[in-house]
Amino acid sequence: MTITCSDRECHVFWAQVDASHSILWPLLDDGERERARGYKHTPDRARFVLGRGLAKLAVAQIADVEPESVRLTATCRHCGGPHGRPEVDTLDGRMRLSITHSGTRVGVAVTWDIECGLDIEQVALRGGGPPRNALSPTERTVLDAIPQDEQVGAFIRTWTRKEAVLKATGDGLMLSPADLTMSLPWQPARLDTWVNRPLPHTPVHLHDLDVGPHYRASLATLNVPVTVVEHDADICWLSEMTAPL
Repeated sequence: MTITCSDRECHVFWAQVDASHSILWPLLDDGERERARGYKHTPDRARFVLGRGLAKLAVAQIADVEPESVRLTATCRHCGGPHGRPEVDTLDGRMRLSITHSGTRVGVAVTWDIECGLDIEQVALRGGGPPRNALSPTERTVLDAIPQDEQVGAFIRTWTRKEAVLKATGDGLMLSPADLTMSLPWQPARLDTWVNRPLPHTPVHLHDLDVGPHYRASLATLNVPVTVVEHDADICWLSEMTAPL
């Protein structure tokens, strides 16, 4: 099965962390397997394996290649290290990817040469209330005006938007999330202002994605607005895609 992806689309694949991640182990290269073994906690290892394997399956379906042939590369925008935005060079061009996970959910976004950032978060916090230092002054004022029982959901919505943007630009948390001010949590996703923003100042396009009541997710792309196409990569889909011919 081949998935058609136009140059103005972003395909997002969602999977659930369960025993299915084990069938993806053969798709990992030696370096990825070494990284997986380095995770001390089983859930962390399962999310990593599922994320890398799902990314390779997604690329294979869109580029019409064998999953075993897919090699993910990444270069950090700041230091040049191998931990930046994932990408894959194919005969038809370069594919950009973003991998995210939280709780028991893993997601992968794929485009044809459009920088993208995908983030998913559980509607839950460790410790006390939302970390206000991640918010701009305007966002703190907004959060304070929201009923307390709605603050966690509102914060997580704002956070996923910020994280998606910073992933798309390749900056990650090297920059302060508080420098970004997003639209109100109940409004369509939008980057309103960004102080201390490094060059280049490329246009940012944002989408909030519906991933159920216990999670929030957002997608950012740079320069080009996209149509988002979502896929449910359940255990049946994963098994079908990894089955030998």
